[in-house]
Amino acid sequence: MHTQEMESQVAAVAAAPKLEMTRVIRASRARVYDAWTRPEVLKQWFAPGEMIVPGAALDVREGGEFEIQMSVPVASPDVFVARGTYRRVAPNSLLQFTWSTNCSPAETSLVTISFEDVEGGTRLTLKHEQFATEDSRDRHEQGWGGSLTKLAGLMEA
Repeated sequence: MHTQEMESQVAAVAAAPKLEMTRVIRASRARVYDAWTRPEVLKQWFAPGEMIVPGAALDVREGGEFEIQMSVPVASPDVFVARGTYRRVAPNSLLQFTWSTNCSPAETSLVTISFEDVEGGTRLTLKHEQFATEDSRDRHEQGWGGSLTKLAGLMEA
């Protein structure tokens, strides 16, 4: 690949829509990290609103893959499936993974979650980058917001 082509690709990624969200959760960093890496815990919170998680398979290691199924609680043929590959894993500190869904199979984006100790709990910062469109970013912002609200409720209960 020529230098000009590489610079063009880097510029396109930098200009792609992205979002960042931060929440302080009143729980230990290890407990919040476990909520992202243990399927039995993730299934309790990882879907916005009334959605549920009937299935989650997580191979939490660099190069490992995940698949998370989300659906509405009533009998419905619609299942939202998110898949990806873990790029970086630093226990209790950082998770980075690719993200694609069956709703937009051509779009693969990048999610980075950081966990930091703060007074009274853990600061969780979620960065989701490389969206294909602003509409996709906006839909994900609503989904992540709802999921993080459920995570905080579970951790603080």
